[in-house]
Amino acid sequence: MHPILAKLGPFTLYTYGVMLLIAFALSTWLAVRTARRWPPGLVAINAEQILDCFSLSLLGGLVGGRVSFIILHWEFFVRSPGEAYAIWHGGLVWYGGLLGGLLAAWLYVRAKRLSFLRAMDQCIPFLALAHAVGRGGCFLNGCCYGKLTDRWCGVVFPGQRGTVFPTQLFESAGLFFLYGLLRGLQRPPFLSRPGRLFGLYLVLYALLRFSIEFLRGDQEVWWAGLTLQQVISILAFIVGLLLMGKGKR
Repeated sequence: MHPILAKLGPFTLYTYGVMLLIAFALSTWLAVRTARRWPPGLVAINAEQILDCFSLSLLGGLVGGRVSFIILHWEFFVRSPGEAYAIWHGGLVWYGGLLGGLLAAWLYVRAKRLSFLRAMDQCIPFLALAHAVGRGGCFLNGCCYGKLTDRWCGVVFPGQRGTVFPTQLFESAGLFFLYGLLRGLQRPPFLSRPGRLFGLYLVLYALLRFSIEFLRGDQEVWWAGLTLQQVISILAFIVGLLLMGKGKR
């Protein structure tokens, strides 16, 4: 755990924020590079549009993720309203951020008269990559930690009674694998049906997140023995299956 990267006088450089910037820069650079190398008939959104779309999606994702976190921890933010803006301390709900980012992307793509599902098929692997890097920021910040464990993989976080599962690293590893798989499938046969790759991402990430939640130590049971994130994962899984089966419809 290393939440503060450096202090320069009154200025504090937070590791979580730095990792978010690295995630955005790396994923955007690779997405732009890929768009420039693809044949024109395969490109749904060009390199210049990707930069604009990703920037708006980042903003939408930060707003959506932060608003979701505030709603889920309303009592804390009522007592400390100034913390609502301190995203460098952590505190972003992934599914809220995903929804906010997708909404921003949809608005941009619609304004440019592009195919949303084809654009998502082109960009979704790089979202998985950015998420993987961002989870590294969660680990260094000490948020999204796991349950207590005495297994070899346990790590020590300040404030915990013992070693806990490094769930941030587990999820990061799964997301790196997901990125590689999705990039490998970005071929004309798989992309012939718009939304198929995007649907596969939703299905596989939902399975990953649903499983990881059983090891999380900072989540509460919400309904039927499941956390809120697991319930949302079930919904995302269903949406993903529909996209894979129905395609553009």
